[in-house]
Amino acid sequence: MKKNIFKYAILTLLFVIVSSSAFAQANTKVYNDKKKSEITYTMTHPLHEWTGISSDVTSVIMVDANKDNISQVAVTAKLASFDSKNANRDSHMIEVTDGIKYPSVTFASKSIEKNGNTLKVKGNLTFHGVTKTISFDAQIKKSGNELTVTGSFPVKMTDFKIDPPSLLGMATKDEFKINFKVVF
Repeated sequence: MKKNIFKYAILTLLFVIVSSSAFAQANTKVYNDKKKSEITYTMTHPLHEWTGISSDVTSVIMVDANKDNISQVAVTAKLASFDSKNANRDSHMIEVTDGIKYPSVTFASKSIEKNGNTLKVKGNLTFHGVTKTISFDAQIKKSGNELTVTGSFPVKMTDFKIDPPSLLGMATKDEFKINFKVVF
């Protein structure tokens, strides 16, 4: 009888150890800190260049317990949240991008490969109701328990069935740049 209790105790202890280490290695869902995160776009017109900023970014990552390895990411930002410091331009951008019909731009990763502090990210960008697969590099920086992910990638409006906006009969460049800083 004592042998069976001893075996049961050892099996229970092994189960707890295995379960604890599996739990420690399991991915955890972590949301971004909205006060520290932002997405910007920069567009160019023959007469000037401007940047619109959104701090209303919602992002979630699947990460290991130490925040060392990100396995998935999803991001969304409302088009109406971007501020270029010109209300007329912001209204026109919402009109051009059909922001009432398609109020958000989203990204969902398909794969993430880590090489040092660089992530090679591939996933689906959905903008103006069109989804395209894109790839880009992102940099990660860990400071204490905080993880910051930064990067940029180009977007062509015509790839998403958007006609570039124009001013004084001159259109903006088709391609614009997205920059992001997301803190978890």
